[in-house]
Amino acid sequence: MMRKLLTLVAGLMAACTVSRAQVDLEAEFFSLPDTVSNAYLDSLSIQVVRPNDYWMVGVYGGISLQYGFFNPTRNTQWLPQMPMYGFSVVRYYTMFGRFANMGMEFGAQMNYEGYEFKVNKETGYRPTESGAYQVRMQVPEAFFLSHFHFDIGEYFKLMAKVGLYGGYRLNINRLLDDYYAEDTKYQQYEHAFRDYDKRWTYGVQGGVGMALMFNPFEFHLTAQIKWGWESFWKPDYASPYYYRFGYPLDAAVTFGVYYQLTPRYGHTHAQLKKLARQMVEQQQNE
Repeated sequence: MMRKLLTLVAGLMAACTVSRAQVDLEAEFFSLPDTVSNAYLDSLSIQVVRPNDYWMVGVYGGISLQYGFFNPTRNTQWLPQMPMYGFSVVRYYTMFGRFANMGMEFGAQMNYEGYEFKVNKETGYRPTESGAYQVRMQVPEAFFLSHFHFDIGEYFKLMAKVGLYGGYRLNINRLLDDYYAEDTKYQQYEHAFRDYDKRWTYGVQGGVGMALMFNPFEFHLTAQIKWGWESFWKPDYASPYYYRFGYPLDAAVTFGVYYQLTPRYGHTHAQLKKLARQMVEQQQNE
């Protein structure tokens, strides 16, 4: 009975080195001494896959908030747009065979860019850009991020990520100030890009989040910031001597559901030895 039990433990150790594979638990993976002690279990050296080296894929959705950064300075306020949605693939890995909390994430999303100027409370004046005080644009994007995670227990983890994104501004919708609303010069640009507007966008994207893990599903709640490095328009469109800049500065809150393509769980040497001790001690007590 003791020999069968230890053979089962050996099978459990070997199973940690494969991905959802069927293991023949009746096979003997190594020969055992006549007497098995805790000292012998401590001396075992078994190669296993580190925990959390796995792939997952998921979808997410949420709300995007546009703010904008301008030079000369403009008074802006958050402009919410939704729905924002996308998908991503995550690969967790052990960097240099030592750092087991690393990963990478890549995917695509339907996002937004834009801005809204607010009224100055002292003067009652609201800035405009070519007659518009509010601009909304729909932007499909692709991104590649470095992904860090820290597991807390079996079911909870914290996440942080940062990387690059790129996109293309599909359409535009401007709200004109009352002063410009009757002027046909500005009306023609309400739903059309001007020849000096820039369509491509790119920059840096990062965020933090947390997740609940119920293998093989994970539920992610994430907050991210996106800072664009490409202006909304050509900076010298108004004058070759005086440049004007406007950059995307956005935030988003999303909720996602992910599926683990390979198993998340794994056991360290210490965990396997502890499990083996418990099984041997239980058998001895019986």
